Amino acid sequence: MRLASLVLLVVLPPLAAIAAAAQPLVALDIGHSLASPGAIGAYGRAELEFNVDLADDIQTLLTSNGHRSILIGRDGSMDHLSRRTSLARRAGATFLLSIHHDSAQPQFLSTWQWQGSEQRYTDQISGYSLFVSRKNPFPAASLRCAHSIGAAMHAAGLHATPHHAAKIAGEFKQWADRDAGVYYYDDLVVLKTATMPTVLLEAGVILNRDDEPELRSIAMRNRIGAAVADGLARCGALTEAGSSTGAPGNIHQSVTPPADGR
Repeated sequence: MRLASLVLLVVLPPLAAIAAAAQPLVALDIGHSLASPGAIGAYGRAELEFNVDLADDIQTLLTSNGHRSILIGRDGSMDHLSRRTSLARRAGATFLLSIHHDSAQPQFLSTWQWQGSEQRYTDQISGYSLFVSRKNPFPAASLRCAHSIGAAMHAAGLHATPHHAAKIAGEFKQWADRDAGVYYYDDLVVLKTATMPTVLLEAGVILNRDDEPELRSIAMRNRIGAAVADGLARCGALTEAGSSTGAPGNIHQSVTPPADGR
């Protein structure tokens, strides 16, 4: 009897480790890097800085509600996109959210002077957008969570931008769920190489002179972060992890896009 007890003590992992393994783990991928900092806002601030601030706030919110998450790319050194999804996989992430802030195509941009420097801006384009890939191994789960996040952002008084559907070079994305602001972006590296349900969020257009100050504010970051957390909860990304797929158990309920392809 004593020998059996010793064997069990050696073989079985601690209960805390078992519990942690059963809990979902959300990977928050911070878009861009120091070498490639993304769009430059209307007031000269790089997208990477917006992405870091929003990811930090989302992680704080998730942690305060008892949910596990990791940050990917926070130090700005991760230049290769496939490394991001590989790191998420190795960490055991069950959901990946790639966090970005948006720009616009050159034909929509003008220039102005801000604190002695010329900056680009657009007053025409405003709002958030979300992207999923049908090449992700969990397309239905990805779409379900994108729908939930977009719906939560809309309920929070935020609006989606339709400009990615414009029939111009660099855009012309197909709607996956127009009401929630979700597009298909099948060949985006982070979306298609991830091994778990994945959504890319463009939280807002930082080249819009009215939106940029709001997007850098704590109040707006908290508003967006709360909507993201609510959306993740509603789609099942924060519930018990599934056994064989690495994705939350009830996240695999599908969302059927409107018949007109919106």
